[in-house]
Amino acid sequence: MDAALPRLPFPGQEAPRVEVLFDEERWVAPPSTHRLAERAELALRELWDEPFVAAPAETGAWRDHWPAAGEREGRPVRIGAVTEQPDDWLSAIAGGYGIALAPASAARFHARPGVVHRPVTGVSPTRIAVARAPAGDRNPVVRDFVRCCPDLARTT
Repeated sequence: MDAALPRLPFPGQEAPRVEVLFDEERWVAPPSTHRLAERAELALRELWDEPFVAAPAETGAWRDHWPAAGEREGRPVRIGAVTEQPDDWLSAIAGGYGIALAPASAARFHARPGVVHRPVTGVSPTRIAVARAPAGDRNPVVRDFVRCCPDLARTT
């Protein structure tokens, strides 16, 4: 990888140089039949006892971030299903295997029948960054790309 625009945290995040560009709210994605689906907004603590659709355990910090494992006052995350791909993730939610926290933009980019997206209070945002291999510092194209990213992030 010369440069990338990852969502934090990601496995191996310590290796490249990482600069945070912006934050994005995390929302909840429950099935449309869920008892909380009609609510306009939810609090994270209302979701603590819900099963979550999660990434595989080997994704480490990524898996912990999405169900807000570190923001539950010590309450463990209940895993209802484990998926690796967005389509499987959405299918598991729609099928009632659990809910998930997702970026607010998922409501637009991952809209699916049977899944709704609602704002959540009391949870930290997700962060988008520009990442590059240290060797990229010597590449003028990578340097220009990285230099442009903060300006472009401010205009979105």
